[in-house]
Amino acid sequence: MTENKQHPMEKLKEQLLYILNVIPPGSNIYYLDYPFHTNIGDLLIYKGSEKFFKNNNIKVQARYSVFNFPKDLSIPKNHIIVFHGGGNFGDLWVSHQRFRESIISQYPNHRIVILPQTVYFKDNNNYRKAKKLFSKHSDLHIYARDKRSLKQLKGFSKNIYLSPDMAHELWPITPPTPSQKKNLYLLRTDKEVNKKNRFKTQKNQNVVDWNDLVTKKDSKKVQEIKKEYKNKGVSNAESWYKFSDYLINKAISLFSTHNKVITTRLHGHILACLLDKKNILYDNSYGKNNQYYRTWTHNVNKSKFIK
Repeated sequence: MTENKQHPMEKLKEQLLYILNVIPPGSNIYYLDYPFHTNIGDLLIYKGSEKFFKNNNIKVQARYSVFNFPKDLSIPKNHIIVFHGGGNFGDLWVSHQRFRESIISQYPNHRIVILPQTVYFKDNNNYRKAKKLFSKHSDLHIYARDKRSLKQLKGFSKNIYLSPDMAHELWPITPPTPSQKKNLYLLRTDKEVNKKNRFKTQKNQNVVDWNDLVTKKDSKKVQEIKKEYKNKGVSNAESWYKFSDYLINKAISLFSTHNKVITTRLHGHILACLLDKKNILYDNSYGKNNQYYRTWTHNVNKSKFIK
C-alpha cells in the first residue's frame, strides 16, 4: 500500500495554527484594517482570516477599516487587537502604516497582533522611526510572511514569527466550472509593477488585472457601503462581507475556466494554488513574490517561479 502524502497546501494551512499560541481559541478580538477596497488579493486574505477566526472559536467583537475607526475608542483590556495581514507594512502604502502606528501608540497596554505581512521600506529613515515606535510596545506580536521580512523586523518587537499568508486557510477551493481556455495572464498595473517582466501573449489569451473584474456598478456599490459605514459607525461589516464574497467568486470563476495562470500578483499565484491549478509566478517591483515563493510555495508541484 502506498502512503497518502499530505498536499503541500494542506501543510501551509496547518502552519497557521501556530498563531493560536498568541491568539488562543476563545479569545475576544477587535479586527482592524480589514480591506475595504476591491483588490481581490486583499479580500482573499480577509476571507482566510475570518475563516481562521471562526474555525478556532476566536470571537470578533468589532471590525474597523482604516477609514472608519472611531477616535478614542475604548477597547476592553482583555480583548486582543488584531491587524489584518498582507503586503502593506512599510512606506509604500502609507495610510495603513500610519494607522498601525497610531493604534500601537494609543493602546500601549493591550496585546496587539499583526497577522502575516511582507515588509518593505523605501526610506531608511521611515524604517528607523517605525522600529523605534513599535519597539516601545510591551505586548506586540508580528508575523512576517517571508524570511527577508522576518530579518527586517528584528528590533521591532521581542515577539516576531514566520507564517504563511492567511489566505491559505481557504484551502481547498473547488473550481465551479471545468477549464475550457488556455492561459490567463493576471498582471499587476499598480505601483508594484516590475518593468523588467516581459510577456509574449497571443490574441486569444486573456490578460487582466484585479481591477478589470470590477464594474462601474461594483465600484458604486462599494462607495455606498463605505458611506453607510462611515455615517452609522458600523462595526460588524456584514454587508461588506457579503459583497466581497461576490467579488472573490468572480475571480474564482475566471481562474476556473483557464488551464494555467501566469501572474505577477502574489494572490494570483496563491488563488491558483488554492484551486490546485497550474501557475507561473513572476516577481513584483521589490521581490515580494520571489521571497514568498522561496519561503513557502516552492514545494507546490503545479507552481513555478520565473526570475
